[in-house]
Amino acid sequence: MEIMKEQVGEAAGKIWHALNDFGPQTLTQLKKKLNGSSDLVDFALGWLAREDKVDISREKKGIKVALKQ
Repeated sequence: MEIMKEQVGEAAGKIWHALNDFGPQTLTQLKKKLNGSSDLVDFALGWLAREDKVDISREKKGIKVALKQ
């Protein structure tokens, strides 16, 4: 269990840095950038959302993720 928690935390950090460096991304773009498992990216986004670090919105072409200002 602890290993998975570490992996989710690391993925959350990578997502945060990708959003900070490149601005808002679609969920698909984030998954491609991170080359991680789809579930791991989803878990990490949930973590960031729970900590109120990201805005997640539905758009015509999918889901958009941005850092909260």
